[in-house]
Amino acid sequence: MTNSSDFTSYLRIIARRWWLFLLLPLVTLAAILVISRTVETEYLASERLQIGVLDTQEVSLYGSARTDTPDAVTGAVHEDFYDELRLNSVAWKTIADLGLTMSASELVGRLDSQHQKNVIVVTMRMPTPEQAQQVLTKYVDNAIASYRGMRAMPAETTRTFLEAQLAEQAKQLADAQKALQDFQLQNEVSDLQREIFAQQDLKRDLNGDRGRAAAEAARNDRLSTELTAAAADNSAKADALQASLTVTTTKKAPTPAPDVLARTQTQIATYRALADKQQADAQNYKATAAGQRAAMDEIDRQLAAHDQQIVYLLGLQDQYRTLVDAQERAQASYNFLADKVDEARLKATQGETIGYLHVIEPASLPQAPMPQRTTQYLLVGLIGSVLLALILAFALALLENSLTRRETPSRAPAPRRS
Repeated sequence: MTNSSDFTSYLRIIARRWWLFLLLPLVTLAAILVISRTVETEYLASERLQIGVLDTQEVSLYGSARTDTPDAVTGAVHEDFYDELRLNSVAWKTIADLGLTMSASELVGRLDSQHQKNVIVVTMRMPTPEQAQQVLTKYVDNAIASYRGMRAMPAETTRTFLEAQLAEQAKQLADAQKALQDFQLQNEVSDLQREIFAQQDLKRDLNGDRGRAAAEAARNDRLSTELTAAAADNSAKADALQASLTVTTTKKAPTPAPDVLARTQTQIATYRALADKQQADAQNYKATAAGQRAAMDEIDRQLAAHDQQIVYLLGLQDQYRTLVDAQERAQASYNFLADKVDEARLKATQGETIGYLHVIEPASLPQAPMPQRTTQYLLVGLIGSVLLALILAFALALLENSLTRRETPSRAPAPRRS
C-alpha cells in the first residue's frame, strides 16, 4: 500500500506541473533548431604524418648517449607534438602567414589530432574547403618546423657551449705550442728524444771509425817496421857485396871476370834501390799511422763533445716532457671538442631538416561539409529537458511542502482530566 501511495503522489506531482514537461522540451528543441540554423557550415580537412625514429638529439660529452627504444621515441613524439600543435605561437604564425581574421585560441579550437601508433592525423575545420586545406597545410608546416626546432634545441645549445669551449681550448693549445717552440729554439732541438738517439748513433759511428783508425794505425806501424827491417837487410846485403869488391881490389886479387863484376854491381844496385824503396814505403806507412792516430785523437775529442751533449740533453728531458705532455693534452682536448662540435652541428642540422615527422598524406580539398548532427542534438536536448523538468517538478513540490509546514500553526495540547 505504501509503495502504491508513493507512486500515486509522484504522478500527482508530475501531473500538477505538466507545463514544465511541455515548456522545457519545447524551449530546448527550439533553441537547438535556431542554433543549428545559425551555425556556419564547416569543412574538415585532414593530414597524415608519419613518425620517423632518429637518434637522440643529445650530445654526450662524458659517456655514451642515451638510447631510447622506438616505442619510447614514438610516445615522446606523440606527447610533444600534441602540445606543439596547440601552442599559441604556432597559431599566431599561421594567422600572420595567411592573414586570417581570428584569434589564436579560436584557430586552435578548430584543430584536432589523433595518434595511431606511428601515425598522427591532424584535422582542421574551416568555413570553406579551400581555406580548410590551406590553413591545415600551413598550420602543420609551422608546427613541424617549431617541433623540429624544439627537438634540435639540445644539440644547438650544446653546440654553442662547445664552440665557446673550443675557442678557449684553441688559445690554450696555441700557448702550449708556443712554449714548446720557444724551448726548442732556445736549446736548438726539435725532438729531444730523437736528438739523444742521433747523438748516440753518432757516438756509435765515431767509435766504429776510431776502431778502424786504430786498426789501420797498428797495421801501418807494423808494415813500417817490417819495411824498415827489410830495407836495412837489403842495405846490408848491398854493403856486403860492395865490401867484397873492395877487398878484392885492395889485395890485388885477380880481377873478376867482367860479366861477374857487372852482375855483382847490378845486384848491389838492386839491393840499394830496393832498400831505398822499402825505406821510403816505411816512412809513408809511418806517416799514415801518425795520421790515423791524429784521427783517433780527433774522434776522441768528438766523442767527448757528444758525451757532453748527451748529458746536456738528458738534463732537459723533464722540462721537455712536461711541455710535450701539455701540448698533447691540449691537442687531445681540442680534437675532442672539435669532434663534439661537428657531432652537435650534424645532429642540430638533422633535427631541423630531417626531423621526426614527415607528411605522408597531404591535406586534400574537402568535397562535402561536415554533418551538423541536428537530430542527435535534438534527441539529447529532449531527453535532457525532460529530466530537468522532472527534477524541477519535485524540487518545487518539496519547496511548497516546506513553506506550508512553516505557515500552519501547531495545534495546542488538550487539557488533562482530573
